Amino acid sequence: MISIYTMKLSGIRGKEAALLLSASPRRREKAQRFLREDDRLRCLAAGYLMQHCLSGYAEDRLRTGRDGKLFLTGGPAFSLSHGGEYVILGVTDEAPSIGVDVEPIREMAWYQPILPRFLTVEEQNAVGFDAEKAVRVWTRKESFYKCVGEGFSDFSELPSVLNEVVFWNGSAYQLKSWRDDGHMFSVALQREDAAQPVEISLIPCVCLL
Repeated sequence: MISIYTMKLSGIRGKEAALLLSASPRRREKAQRFLREDDRLRCLAAGYLMQHCLSGYAEDRLRTGRDGKLFLTGGPAFSLSHGGEYVILGVTDEAPSIGVDVEPIREMAWYQPILPRFLTVEEQNAVGFDAEKAVRVWTRKESFYKCVGEGFSDFSELPSVLNEVVFWNGSAYQLKSWRDDGHMFSVALQREDAAQPVEISLIPCVCLL
């Protein structure tokens, strides 16, 4: 089971002071470095989700692996993302690695200058001039990148993410995407059995501060 915890900025606007007080010193310091209110809220929401939804979470148990991926010692695999109005936390104890991404669905003109730099030719042909297809591929690339946790000079070095199962460096990865509330959500999960269905539980979270 994959649990995707979601939080909307609209639900925490006006609560920045309370979120700052409840945040860890490190998270508070990180949030206060952002100049824009929404950026501070995204940072604080990520900390809130980890604190309340990630089993065994403690600030001093967070580590960064050699591949640059953040992990919780002795805890489940997790991944964070924010985009548009959403901050999301993906958690699973059924796989060694997970990646999540969320982005608002914009006009195609926003994607056209950047897609040739990051998408394979196959992916560009599949996207065409469809904005929803563009952001679907983009979020799948992001989630796969986070799941793999390796360094790449650009996303075009990654394999195509058009299929539901991707094989990379001897491992299988399952990809899922869906549209909701004007945003595209994607999940990448490393699995030994790629034929096993992916069960996703979406859990909207409300800040109680």
